[in-house]
Amino acid sequence: MRTVCSLSVILGLTATLAVSNSTQLSAYHVIAHYVDIGDQGQPELLAADSAGNLFVVSTIVKPWGRRQIRVSKTDPAGNVLASFEFGGSGLFRPDTVSGTAVDAQGNLVIVGYTYSADFPLVHPLFSATAQMAFVTKIDSQLRHILFSTVLGGSSTSFFNGTAYTSATALALDASGNIYVAGSTDTTDYPVTTNAFQTQPPQGDFLGTPFYAFVTEISADGTRLVFSTYFGASGTVCSAGPHGPICGPAFTEISAMRLDPTGNIVIAGNTDANLPVTAGAFILQCRMCAQGQTVGFLAKLTADGSKLSWATYLAPSTDSLIGLSISTMAVAGDGGVIVGGQTSDGLAVTPRALQPSFPDPSHQAPDAGFVAKLDSSGQRLVFATYLGTNTPVIDASIVDVKSITVDAQGTIWVTGGSDPAKLPLPAGTPVLGPLYTVGLSPDGTSLTSATTAPLGAAGMEIIVTAQGAIVTLGKAGSLLIATPGQGPSLVGVANSGAYQVSGVVAPLELISFYGVGLGPASPLGAHVVNEGPISFVSSSLGGVQVLFDGIAAPLLYVGPTQINAIVPEGVYGRESTIVQIVTPDGNINGLTFLVHLSQPEVFRHPGTQFAMAVNQDGTINSESNPAAPGSIVTVWATGTGVSAPGAQPDGQIIPSPIGPLLTPQLPVSVLDATDSERGNQDSLEVLYAGDANGMVQGVTQVNFRLPKRDGFQLQVGPARSEPFHIYMR
Repeated sequence: MRTVCSLSVILGLTATLAVSNSTQLSAYHVIAHYVDIGDQGQPELLAADSAGNLFVVSTIVKPWGRRQIRVSKTDPAGNVLASFEFGGSGLFRPDTVSGTAVDAQGNLVIVGYTYSADFPLVHPLFSATAQMAFVTKIDSQLRHILFSTVLGGSSTSFFNGTAYTSATALALDASGNIYVAGSTDTTDYPVTTNAFQTQPPQGDFLGTPFYAFVTEISADGTRLVFSTYFGASGTVCSAGPHGPICGPAFTEISAMRLDPTGNIVIAGNTDANLPVTAGAFILQCRMCAQGQTVGFLAKLTADGSKLSWATYLAPSTDSLIGLSISTMAVAGDGGVIVGGQTSDGLAVTPRALQPSFPDPSHQAPDAGFVAKLDSSGQRLVFATYLGTNTPVIDASIVDVKSITVDAQGTIWVTGGSDPAKLPLPAGTPVLGPLYTVGLSPDGTSLTSATTAPLGAAGMEIIVTAQGAIVTLGKAGSLLIATPGQGPSLVGVANSGAYQVSGVVAPLELISFYGVGLGPASPLGAHVVNEGPISFVSSSLGGVQVLFDGIAAPLLYVGPTQINAIVPEGVYGRESTIVQIVTPDGNINGLTFLVHLSQPEVFRHPGTQFAMAVNQDGTINSESNPAAPGSIVTVWATGTGVSAPGAQPDGQIIPSPIGPLLTPQLPVSVLDATDSERGNQDSLEVLYAGDANGMVQGVTQVNFRLPKRDGFQLQVGPARSEPFHIYMR
């Protein structure tokens, strides 16, 4: 069965994010670059040195399944200069990174935690005994480890079993001394005699509480300067279906910074009775008694011996969600800016940017927020909601994820939200559910706003010494924003995918997302006929996309989106350099890895349901589902080449010059319902190849449905994102 579907259908699918252009707020020129994170990698952390070079810390998966930590160094424009990998052999409990910073010499410090007995230790202060925090310092050229140590203890309550220590935040002072913060349930964590809190967690029959800790290590890693606990013991109970549910209290640190005078500011979440100071903004945690978590802020003196102040941060009304702090920055005046997620009841201030809970229907139980307290922790300077997490496909990035402050006091924020729930100026191009925004120093207005597709932003944001605003995305994306005019590019993706990617495959239909990319009035493909052959033009509305100088066929150009077909000429190359020519200027030097295949199935916009045709030739839909055991047809792209050189780029199929071709690599449809157990069944594929009426690069796949829904397309070693079929 070879179902016919017109080219216009695919053009419609691949132009779903196109919107009209608009005037931006502050003028920033944004260009997306990508670092290699492998097929299953996850970028985690971002830092910059004094020259503006960038460091991306990721966890990657080696071909044999072992997870490692990879550090990639780029120049200020995002071009990769060097990389370094390290870590232990833990397979089921891999090493985890949680904080990074660069010292004055350009050396990189990374903290996290490890279960691996063979984690690389170099001149360690302590020996590994259990799940412990680690501190690793790598030279500026990413050649070797300067020192690496673990932090933790071996003793805990009898009822807790194995001791647990995790580093979750990092800061460096001007001398390069290393401040590490995290949480632990160990009763023998190394604390110093002059520390603010030397009493360890006190356990009972329910277990040992988790305390936060703050530790300073000398710049060369040879000496523990100071170390203190920060927390409180006790039992916390919440209502359960059959009576109270009780457990030990916990306190965790999610962020740490040094203020302008060198004092240590920590922020995190707790349900414990912390040592809150007199005059603090919120003195009591009403919700803690109900087993709910709230935020806290505290400042320790530079030597860790005294508590300057501590306060809770919580909604003004009790709720089942509470408030949690995920990120923090210190302003030039010493004020503390925090962000995270909160329930309704945030104590918003007059003239707040978003004064009301963003989802009045409360289908989203929580929202993002940004708040600032003064340097004494006594006064709320401002507080505002910022978006809500309804609904994004990637639930790992929601609400306010990361905050930083530039030299002018602008507060830069990245995270995820339903774009309709963000306080964006009218006409702002909506390119996806992730955002990077600049808030005025008083938190009352936006100075800049950019939205982006999944994978393009939302992980971490920094400001370089040169004033560039750099945002990290889950796909290894670096959005580098610098003041200026010209077209901006925020993401590149397979036209059937939800997430951006730094990888392309020959003949893959791809979409470029940005602002000012093409003409204000969008244009569809221009089909050229040369005798018996019809093909799509590579120039449209003054726009061209060149891969190593080869012009790509263009399917769509508009102000915020370009859809193109990767030329077959990239076949066999490890990477390709892309140039985008637009009427308003060129985007140069984009580098992408080249894989043989990168398959994705075309889906209905905003859903995971494939655009499919049932066996009887009717459109598959919720009201017209397919029967188990029947044959359905889907369309995909990124399946690679068939016979190299057999057809010109952009040719429309069929043509009298030859038969329909099938991909060189084997094509399978997998039952994705068992993907977590790793035993996916391969389904019966009746046809996989060129599609009549489609442009070269679109592959038609006919397969027989099993009794369960949920599928992945595999071409060679590469697999698509999961997709669904409406079934009876």
